[in-house]
Amino acid sequence: MAGVIKSVLFVDFDNTITIGDVLDAVIERFSATEQWRDWESDWQRGELTTAECLSLQVRNLRVDAEELAEFVSGISIDACFSSLVDLCAARRIPLRIVSDNFSLIVREILRRHSLPDVTVYANELLFDGNKPVAMFPHANPQCGRCAHCKAGHFAAFASHRKIFVGDGLSDLCPAEAADIVFAKGALARHLSSAGTPFIPFASLGDVFYYLEMENRHRHSIAAAPTSSGMPGAR
Repeated sequence: MAGVIKSVLFVDFDNTITIGDVLDAVIERFSATEQWRDWESDWQRGELTTAECLSLQVRNLRVDAEELAEFVSGISIDACFSSLVDLCAARRIPLRIVSDNFSLIVREILRRHSLPDVTVYANELLFDGNKPVAMFPHANPQCGRCAHCKAGHFAAFASHRKIFVGDGLSDLCPAEAADIVFAKGALARHLSSAGTPFIPFASLGDVFYYLEMENRHRHSIAAAPTSSGMPGAR
């Protein structure tokens, strides 16, 4: 239909698509020492950037790529995510996963749930045996907050309405730049305290329902008679 604004959907991964925080579980399981907790506290106080914290925590892991993939293979995802993927494909809405997790982990979980073709933007891991090193190909050197500049991916969709779905403090930048925000957890608390509008969600079923109802409303308007003399006019 002419004049319809195109949308693009950006979705966080940990605790948004997944049930629980996968990266936290990986760090807790495979850290060689308990020092990761100190780095986490330093990051929460703003004494370390996200990239600095993740670099230290990943360097402290003792796990190879195969063992890591096997560990995350049983991670559950939101029951509505597959339906959301299908809806976006049917409506020609680009869907992008944007994550501070690592692509190996994200892609393995998607593969296990038969969703390997979803576009993923995430951090990367290099392995020297069982010693991984974190790489941040989507970092923005002008932003000290994020290891992965999720909002940076918005530029490829300048003419689209940006819809963002997230839950954590790593989602602040895209939430501030998006046109519509679905938020829960720490992200929702921050946006609420800042007076920033958002739509609360409990599961991705809420996002699916929003897009489906919006589509039905659009089609009902397009199909409505334009003359006040026609039956059904208001």
